[in-house]
Amino acid sequence: MRVRFTFILIALCASVTVAAQVRYRSTETGPWRPWHFTAIASARQSRSATAAEVQAFQTRLQELAAIVRRAPAVTPPIGFAGELWGSLSSHDAATGPGRSVPLAGALSFGAFPLIEFTRNGVLANEDLKGGETELLQFQVNDIGGQMYGMSRPDGWGDATLDAFVEPETGTPVAGLPRIGDVFVVRKNEKPLWVPFSIADALKPIATTRRTTSVEMRNAFNKEVADFSAWKLPAKRAARRAEWQAAAKLMPNGGAEVLANMEKADAEIEAGNTARLGPGGPDDKRVQELEAEVQEVDAMIAALSPSAQNAPSCYDRSAKPLADRFRTLAGAPASCRPLVRPNRDYFDARLPRSSPQVLMIGMFTRCLDPRSSNATSPRGGCVINRALVDSMDWEAVRAWLDR
Repeated sequence: MRVRFTFILIALCASVTVAAQVRYRSTETGPWRPWHFTAIASARQSRSATAAEVQAFQTRLQELAAIVRRAPAVTPPIGFAGELWGSLSSHDAATGPGRSVPLAGALSFGAFPLIEFTRNGVLANEDLKGGETELLQFQVNDIGGQMYGMSRPDGWGDATLDAFVEPETGTPVAGLPRIGDVFVVRKNEKPLWVPFSIADALKPIATTRRTTSVEMRNAFNKEVADFSAWKLPAKRAARRAEWQAAAKLMPNGGAEVLANMEKADAEIEAGNTARLGPGGPDDKRVQELEAEVQEVDAMIAALSPSAQNAPSCYDRSAKPLADRFRTLAGAPASCRPLVRPNRDYFDARLPRSSPQVLMIGMFTRCLDPRSSNATSPRGGCVINRALVDSMDWEAVRAWLDR
């Protein structure tokens, strides 16, 4: 106890010493860090983007950055260093050819608190680079399900799908409608998503179940074959010969060891016979998996041609498969619609670099009670909330769809 107490005391003293060496400069005017833009090769290739298109997209993000910098909450940046940077995101092939959609990416904003600290006896700061803060992200032209923070339904496994559970709406902020975890700015009022059919919702379940069932059946059959070989008289004799050879090197001929090996051998056989035999737990599990494949196959086969295209929904609280995945018509309120991005949302007549929809992400965390009550030090969510409240959102709407 004395050692532990001493360690804790030393750690507390060290913590106090470090804290005393850091000072927040919350009333000082900070800098705007230099702009930078990232468009890695794989992102450009996945979108079949030309150098001119990427440059034009960067220019559009810089226009948005200029609107951000004009917001009263960050002009000038008091108590923090402001940073804005852009990036081009990769395209998911599951949503169609990369060339068929506009370029997408993000403008990121960070308000890094101004601090000064002593390092090796020298006074330093991180005004021009470095630091930690909660970021705010302006996501451009991305309408995939991951934007809304929606998880995939259980049962789809690793299937490559662009479908997701329809996000719920929330309380608006600064006049911006909330969908799931993001706030949306757009002029095009086409639906952001369209229904996902019940047949398409069941297919990945059938594929996942069939793959799991086959793998389990093959593993079970191999174990049964290996156990059958283990019981062959020649294998038994070989095992006993090994025990006896080892026992001869032990005092008293290793009689006790031989007896224990015989006992263990019998226990192994009894255990594997119970586990791998007909009606055993492993046999039952394989049969259960095969029954699950038959269950989803039967559901798909029972769908009429018209019913196959019916909108589907997912009820996370339901147990039977037929209640978890079902057609939307007549379903209870707990069954949330399954949807996929509306591939016809974007106006193909506009340049690929044109921003057509903007989603403000990584902001909902700044609305929880612990964060929203924070006022000091300057930076992070304190500034993010003030920025969202003071931005010229009409200028942002005018920036869209040009």
